[in-house]
Amino acid sequence: MAGQSKLSLYMGLLRPKTLLSGLSSVIVPVAYAYAQDKITSWAIVACLVGVAVLAQIASNIANDLIDFHKGVDTDERKGPLRPLSQGLLSEKEVRVALYLNIVALLFVAGVLLSLSSWYLIIVGILVLIGIFAYSGGPYPLSHHALGELSVLIFFGWIPVIVSYYILTGEWHNPTIYCLATSIGLSSVNILVVNNYRDYKEDAQAGKQTLIVRMGRDFAPKLYLSCALLSILVLFPVYSRWSMWLILAYGYFVLNAYRSLTSLEGTSLNKTLGLTARNVFFLAILIVLFIFLR
Repeated sequence: MAGQSKLSLYMGLLRPKTLLSGLSSVIVPVAYAYAQDKITSWAIVACLVGVAVLAQIASNIANDLIDFHKGVDTDERKGPLRPLSQGLLSEKEVRVALYLNIVALLFVAGVLLSLSSWYLIIVGILVLIGIFAYSGGPYPLSHHALGELSVLIFFGWIPVIVSYYILTGEWHNPTIYCLATSIGLSSVNILVVNNYRDYKEDAQAGKQTLIVRMGRDFAPKLYLSCALLSILVLFPVYSRWSMWLILAYGYFVLNAYRSLTSLEGTSLNKTLGLTARNVFFLAILIVLFIFLR
């Protein structure tokens, strides 16, 4: 690791694989709005993509920084590279990266608000609070078995539903709520794998994740349940092609599930990558559902 360039260390800080989840939460509402011929500005679409990616990066960096201060990340941790806790980047460097990212996020969000509705700044404030409340604050959500719910809300419901509203001006569309829930549930599985892998370390650090509270054997059951529900809630966009597409997605889900139940320790980082890919694959699947029905 000593020979790694600064660029590769900063890339590790961003956790590129998780960015697929952020992109998925924008692809779906954009496709649904486009299918209804309701997109009036591609500049808004570009801003939505920028906000989604930058918010995901901010969440990743803030989580690393807060966990470092709380002593959650130790040498025994089995996850991907954590440049800060492993001493490869200084705290100052990580803080600067976070501040620069937030500045970029606020700039893109400001452009988005100027193109849409300024009162949506309330949503932006809630997202920023969510980013820091996940691991920080007096009651960190990820330390009190609320991480999965947070992911469902902040990587499913809020980005998908709000993006659709910005594009179309519509709140009351039952289908978009189903699509948002599907993406959110699929994204939850990224956290399930992460907490399953880090079960021992989290328990020792007093981090009461849902997996720590319910027991390690609960993780595979939760993983499979979220995957199945993410498909079932898509019924509003089912078509005659649905079964074949679901079977294709099911193959990738079962492959990741077998990986989850058969691997241990650092090998589960492979499962993490497969699961992040499946979130993106599900988004593409939903797009196909939308245009083939």
